[in-house]
Amino acid sequence: MVRKILSTGFVLASIGLYAQTVITGEVHDTSGNAIPNVKVSFEGSTTETITDDKGTFVINIPSSKGTLTFSAENFHPFSRSVGANTPVVYVVMKEGSKEIPEVVISTQKKLEVNKLNIKNLDAPMTVNVLNRAVLQKWNINNIEDASKMVAGVNPVKQYAGFQFFNIRGFDNFVVLYDGIRDERHTITQSAPVASFANVERVEFLKGPSGDMFGHSALGGIINIIRKKPTYTTQGEAKFTIGSYNTYNVEMGVGGPISNKLRYRIDAGLMNTDGFKGIKEKNFNSSLMLQYTPDHQNTLEFFAQYNNDHYGADAGVPATNDGKPYDWINPMINLSDKRDYLKNEKKEFYLKYKHRFDFGGTFDYKLSYFDDTLDYLMDEVLFTDKTTKTLSRKNGPYHFKHVTRPLMNQLDFSFGFNTWSFKHKMLVGNTFSYLDRRTWNGDVTEGTSGQNIPIVDPVLGMGERRVDITKVTTMKEVVTGFYLQDWIEFADRFKILLGGRYDYFDGSYDGKRLITAQPNPDKGFYHNFTYRAALSFQPIKNFMTIYGSSSSFFKPTRSHDHRTGKLFKPEEGIQIEGGIKLEKKDRLNVTISGFYIEKKNLIVGHYVRSQVGKAYSRGFEVDADAEIFKGLYAKVGYAFTDAFFGMQTPEPGKADISHNKTPWTPKHSFNAWANYEPRTFMKGFGIGLGVFYTDETYRTQNNDQVLPAYTLLNGAIYYQAKNNIRIGLNVENILNKTYYNNALSNNDLYSNDPADEPYQATFQINPGRNRNYKLTISYSF
Repeated sequence: MVRKILSTGFVLASIGLYAQTVITGEVHDTSGNAIPNVKVSFEGSTTETITDDKGTFVINIPSSKGTLTFSAENFHPFSRSVGANTPVVYVVMKEGSKEIPEVVISTQKKLEVNKLNIKNLDAPMTVNVLNRAVLQKWNINNIEDASKMVAGVNPVKQYAGFQFFNIRGFDNFVVLYDGIRDERHTITQSAPVASFANVERVEFLKGPSGDMFGHSALGGIINIIRKKPTYTTQGEAKFTIGSYNTYNVEMGVGGPISNKLRYRIDAGLMNTDGFKGIKEKNFNSSLMLQYTPDHQNTLEFFAQYNNDHYGADAGVPATNDGKPYDWINPMINLSDKRDYLKNEKKEFYLKYKHRFDFGGTFDYKLSYFDDTLDYLMDEVLFTDKTTKTLSRKNGPYHFKHVTRPLMNQLDFSFGFNTWSFKHKMLVGNTFSYLDRRTWNGDVTEGTSGQNIPIVDPVLGMGERRVDITKVTTMKEVVTGFYLQDWIEFADRFKILLGGRYDYFDGSYDGKRLITAQPNPDKGFYHNFTYRAALSFQPIKNFMTIYGSSSSFFKPTRSHDHRTGKLFKPEEGIQIEGGIKLEKKDRLNVTISGFYIEKKNLIVGHYVRSQVGKAYSRGFEVDADAEIFKGLYAKVGYAFTDAFFGMQTPEPGKADISHNKTPWTPKHSFNAWANYEPRTFMKGFGIGLGVFYTDETYRTQNNDQVLPAYTLLNGAIYYQAKNNIRIGLNVENILNKTYYNNALSNNDLYSNDPADEPYQATFQINPGRNRNYKLTISYSF
């Protein structure tokens, strides 16, 4: 009898052991970000576990099937049926009802821009993030308006569509899309940037970052992150109407196709008659597919197409102190209506990520884009005060850039310990091939464009024909190897060490007749860039004090007009120190000071020359905070003192020693306050913002300047419980006249010396007058 009882017990125990089922999985938020510290429980038992930093978990359930429950702070609870036929699960938790600052203030998110997957508080560098909530509340849908909200970043937009940035006193920067370089800005400094129809957030990393992202990153990095597929079906639609007969439509939807495959589709269309009649029409669409066969592997495919058309804006003639001629209305568009800028871009990338059992990751990126910039414009204005007429004596200038870069990137990150030191290391390699061709055409016009009345100008009569006659070619191969080590050698002390070696091989054939034989110059460079940083947390998970030093180099693609030879590469270093304060979803403050030294500067535009050194020093404050429940404030201030060092001027050139660098405001300030009542009128919100920028010199000679200006902006909106949102944004509430861009004597010239008395040497662009945007959106 005893033997039967024991045998029966053994059998039952065996069945119980056999019935145990191992379930593994990942937990993400609705944007695809991993959620750590999620409690995973099996209903009807005491079995539970929590997710790790990557959002993954493993749990042994005591039966062949049942229900798992998932709970985490600030997320709605979630339940999922599991069993032997579902050994791997992917869970998406929706964010719960949270206050505005908890949505707006980005603190805990691990940023893509620092590559090591470390939190912003830990990173010994200045990083600013504008997330989706911020972009929505301010109704921001372009990079120019977004960058105005970041201290120390001065956006510059010329010729109506060419965008570049002055960051900490210099205009050397790199634009990334999902961590992939856009080389157009490193070649010609400025290029159009597509609208934000599919943008999730924008990350700004200030200061030299050559060790992480390669050449040309002196001022900083701008990383534009696109929306990702989600684990549940989600979407949004937005329609905006506004001043200047503007309308904008954006739509996007994403979700699961199967348990392992997800998608995201976005599209946007914008059309406007534009301030001053500067028409603009933009269209972009994108598709992203994300395939996760198991919890260790993810494959991502992305494709985007954009087709953007910009009207021209050459500005109006002005005096060197930034004031338009008193006999010209600055709100008149003097550009020929046949001028244009067209940008068509086709972009593709493939990403693969593998997560090893020991915690390391392997990332592979392969990207390619085909970008065409077709430009035709009468850039230089010739005026006669006596007859009050305008002439176009130079004629229109034409080019067509075709840029085709192929890039390959491998990253391997892993952690290990040496004695009591904890390491998080990244080892990587990049390879890129760039093929760029610029075609120039001779333009035949239907009209002469001479002696046009300025008071009531008739612009753009007759047809134009462009005959391609010249070509400039550029081919580059860049190979880079890099290593970064994030070392935690005490509970509150961490060190970041990084280095990168780049080999640069370029072939440059200057402008020639298309029938002539190529005669390219060769440019071979190899360079080592570094970053060394130390951080200390006197108050853990709240305050970080850091110091860092990093370097930069930029290979040159332009020639010395005197010798015809390529310029030397530009180089630079930065020393930075700062304090960061963070309280989860309540406070995010960075106070930083910096010193930058740059040598082998290239100055000028139409005629270029290389000078000695320039320096930039200053400090910045960026702060986001919830003052009290419902009141969110963002404040940014930058003091930037950027100037040229001692120079030996070229014969016939002015001495620019100690002059200020162009496009650099000494003081800039932005602030925004947003309030949502918690009880009465719940759902309504109101915001008020101020933007100030100091005067800026437009040339290295400091002989032309744009005055300082201040703008007041506002917003009011209502967020209904059915996910419908209605918002009104007003820019330049006080309707101030101001000038934010210009073409200087670096850019303007006369083909005939006899016409120089009539040639404008400074053409300034007024900013938008009071204007509004009314938006209705729906999300599900």
